[in-house]
Amino acid sequence: MLLSVFFVTVLVALFAIMNPIGGAVPTLVALTQGYSQDEIGRVIRRSVMVAAGMLFGFMFVGVYIFLVLGIDISDFKVAGGVLLFKVAFDMLQGRTSNTKLTQQEEQETLEREAIGIVPIGTPLLAGPGTITTGIIYFNAPGATVVERLLVVVAGIIVILLAYFILRFSVPLFNRLGRTGSLLISRIMGLLLASIAIEFITSGLYSIISSLH
Repeated sequence: MLLSVFFVTVLVALFAIMNPIGGAVPTLVALTQGYSQDEIGRVIRRSVMVAAGMLFGFMFVGVYIFLVLGIDISDFKVAGGVLLFKVAFDMLQGRTSNTKLTQQEEQETLEREAIGIVPIGTPLLAGPGTITTGIIYFNAPGATVVERLLVVVAGIIVILLAYFILRFSVPLFNRLGRTGSLLISRIMGLLLASIAIEFITSGLYSIISSLH
C-alpha cells in the first residue's frame, strides 16, 4: 500500500471512530450549559489531553500487552473489527454506542470540569474503538518505522481536529443542529463499517494462512 493511501486510511479511520462532531460536540454543548468560556476551555483542554493520553498510551504499549497475554495481532484485528462494526452500526442507527457512553458515566458528570475526563475525554473521544484502531494500525505485522510514524502523525492530527471542533462546538452545533450531527455521524458510521470489515477479513485471512 502506498504510504499516502495508508496515511489517509488511518486518518479517516481514527476520525470516523472518534466522531467528535456527531458524539462529543452535542454532549459538550448539553453538559456545559451555564459554564463560563474559561470553564468550557478548561473542559476542552482536559478532554483532549485525556484522549491523547489514552490513544497514544495504549498504542505504544499494545504490543507488550499482546506478548504478555499471548495474543496475535490477527486475532486482535478480528475482535477489533467486530467491535468497530458494532460501533459503526450504532452510528448508522443514529445512536451513541454503549461502548462509548453508559448511563452511569452520564451521571458521573456533576463536577464542572470532570466532564472533560468522563464522558468527553473517555469514552466519547478515546473509547475502546479508538484505542483498538490505534493499536491495530501501529502494531500491524511488518509495519515499518515510517508507517508507525504516520500512524502517530495521523493520531496527532485527529486530536488537533477534535480540539478545534470542540473549541467551536457551540456555533458548530447551532449551525448543524441535531439533524446535521446525526447525518455526519451516519456518514462516519458507513466509513467505519467498511474499515471494520477490512479488519475482520484481513485478520481471518492471516489466521487461515498460518494454519497451512
